[in-house]
Amino acid sequence: MNIRIACSITAVLACAMTGTALADITGDADNYNVFIFGSGSFTSQNTDTMGNLAAGGNVTLMSYQVAQGITGTTPTAQTPNAARLVVGGTLNAQNGQVGIGGTGSIYTSQTPVLSGFTSAGVLPLSQSGISSFSADATTYTNLSSSLGALAANSTVSSSNGGGTLNLTTTVAGLDIFSLSASALAAANTVDISAPTGATVLIDVSGTSATLPNGMVFFSNGASASKVLYNFYQATTVNLTSSNPDGSILAPLAGVNGTYGQMNGQLIAASYSGETQFDSTPFTGNLTPVPLPAPVWLLSSALLAVLATVKRRQPTPQPMLS
Repeated sequence: MNIRIACSITAVLACAMTGTALADITGDADNYNVFIFGSGSFTSQNTDTMGNLAAGGNVTLMSYQVAQGITGTTPTAQTPNAARLVVGGTLNAQNGQVGIGGTGSIYTSQTPVLSGFTSAGVLPLSQSGISSFSADATTYTNLSSSLGALAANSTVSSSNGGGTLNLTTTVAGLDIFSLSASALAAANTVDISAPTGATVLIDVSGTSATLPNGMVFFSNGASASKVLYNFYQATTVNLTSSNPDGSILAPLAGVNGTYGQMNGQLIAASYSGETQFDSTPFTGNLTPVPLPAPVWLLSSALLAVLATVKRRQPTPQPMLS
């Protein structure tokens, strides 16, 4: 067997053993506590986002603080402002501010209706750094669908009559759990056990989902900044009064929230409610860990190359007497 053929076999085996890499949550949603793409709306009152807020559609706020944990700058000092509210549609806001002490900026292409709502200034939407709310709808819907198609590599069990969901794994990279929306809604406690630094992806199937009205516990090193709930089928997601620790990707869903606190990013089609959004950016790595391929796949790959080698062998010539 010559060197070229040997290298071909090595390449086939390598391809068979590696997974397909997927992008992390980057793009326009990066650095936003809440990101509503497309023409989706955001409506809330009597609470705040500790980080930045962006919505492609209309935004209605009452007694609301945006980027409450970020010190902004004057409109010309930084583009975009460190503390910002970005609105693709109309903005109607009463009593509140953007950034600590009103030092953040508003970015919109329409004249906002403001009453007792302060900021460092109103700037054109084009200066926000967001490329296209419409394109973002496709980007994050495709990402969610791709993540939802990944095979689970970690186990889910229940106890206390289904009241406690135990998500347990020892995988050091991307830990993928598959849950039904009904199982998640029936729980009042979620216990996530994963190695330190691991990314926890929770794929939730079902067209209507509710996060449990209870507690999330982390053990064995897991943390909220590396947890992502992926509602890849849901058209409605209810936060009730739960305090989910982790980010939410719900590209098809209108998200409804009552009083509660979410520690993570929300990326969704629309939002209405009174949830407080604490700025815990998702820092996980959504690239699947390469896993050994099934034996039959490796064997098939090897046989295919060997068949090619056999076809390339020169035909034996008869010996002369």
